[in-house]
Amino acid sequence: MIDRKISVHLQDFPDVSFLPDEVKLVADMDLVRAICSTALSIRDNKNLRVRLPLKSLTIIGKNSARILPFKEIIAEEINVKSLEAKEEIADLAELKLQVNFKKIGAKYGPKIKEITAATKSGEWKKISDKEIEISGVTLVDDEFEIKLTAKNHDEKKFAILALPTNDYLISLDIEVTKDLEDEGIARDIVRAVQQNRKDADLNISDRIKLQLISTNPRILEVAKNFSPYICEQVLADNLECVSEKISAKFSFENKLDDGDLTVGISL
Repeated sequence: MIDRKISVHLQDFPDVSFLPDEVKLVADMDLVRAICSTALSIRDNKNLRVRLPLKSLTIIGKNSARILPFKEIIAEEINVKSLEAKEEIADLAELKLQVNFKKIGAKYGPKIKEITAATKSGEWKKISDKEIEISGVTLVDDEFEIKLTAKNHDEKKFAILALPTNDYLISLDIEVTKDLEDEGIARDIVRAVQQNRKDADLNISDRIKLQLISTNPRILEVAKNFSPYICEQVLADNLECVSEKISAKFSFENKLDDGDLTVGISL
């Protein structure tokens, strides 16, 4: 029993040895984190901001269905509409050998030419995770690396990348349609208004009246089309797109990826 007269910072950690180890759950969550990290790196590389929704993500590899119980978490984290799992990986990727020639140069000098040719032609045999046989010699540890590499595909529509563990591929649909762009703009508007609510020092439960103005007509068009969604997210009783000066109690200037946005907030 904890002595409440002593600071909690001076208490011993409770004994939790009676709790069972969740080995499978930990492994699954490690996979989920790797998937999210890899997908987000693709988005960053392709300059696809996180608030821009994408159509789908596919995880490919043996027993990939293990991630399906966590698909809502993954989909929300990387902002995709749907997520699926597939087993067959051979059609999309292949294992490629990368030899560390700087490491083996002095050791196998006369055979380097043969090893280079065998590497390019794929004439090598994996013995274990840390050992391969090639051109009559055995390479070990950091003398080589085997990477899962995507085959040729439609790079304008899909970005395919292996996880760092080389046991799964992810295929992210990077084709951005007008509908997806519009939803991304709507999310940008919500983010801006939420920040403006904080700037106005409003209570989290305060209902507001919202006015918007922008020099980009598309932003206002999206605001009108997504008015119910925006109002729900920012607790607005109504949303008005105006063409002239804001007449609200609070007024804030914002810069979105698609242009400027002036937000007017009244209670």
